[in-house]
Amino acid sequence: MGSIRNIVGLSDGWLRIKLEPSGEIITVPEHLQVELTGSADGRDFFTMLEGLHKGRRCSVKTGNLSPGAIPLRKAVRLDFSNSEQMLTHGALRIYGQAAPFRPIPVGEHPIQLPDFPHHGGRNYMSEARCAKSWFFIGHGSAVKGTTGTDRYLHTGVLSLGCITVDPKDWNTVYELLIKCRSGDGNSVGTLVVHK
Repeated sequence: MGSIRNIVGLSDGWLRIKLEPSGEIITVPEHLQVELTGSADGRDFFTMLEGLHKGRRCSVKTGNLSPGAIPLRKAVRLDFSNSEQMLTHGALRIYGQAAPFRPIPVGEHPIQLPDFPHHGGRNYMSEARCAKSWFFIGHGSAVKGTTGTDRYLHTGVLSLGCITVDPKDWNTVYELLIKCRSGDGNSVGTLVVHK
């Protein structure tokens, strides 16, 4: 068994890696856990332990994995009030806009690890370093390229059914979530939605 490492993201929180043996290039979020299986010719070879590409063999230029495992926190619980449009965690209270014509159903929903860079966040990069990192709300996987059907927790100024956080507050929300894990290899915690 290899050693546990984590993906080290670039300035936007994402890193391009290569699927092995196909050579296909994919982009993954920072802090994902991987199992290092070897190194050769300036590349580190590993298996993804979590996230959208869990179980896949990959490689990356040496220097893009943490030197050891990064400590991760237990699952987070966020509460969201549809009526107040407020996202809370302990003493943290942040306005989170949700579309009134398409409210998020009351109840508990998993908050998944970021799946791929969302270009809808690129206009907010000057205010929020990881604006392209969106957290899928729900079970299963989002369908890349669809609009209006998938729900995310993300930054921006308009909601079409997601929970949208002002760019000035996004770094706080992102840093709270990105190192939390539920233990299922896919989610960082739970969103509890109230009326």
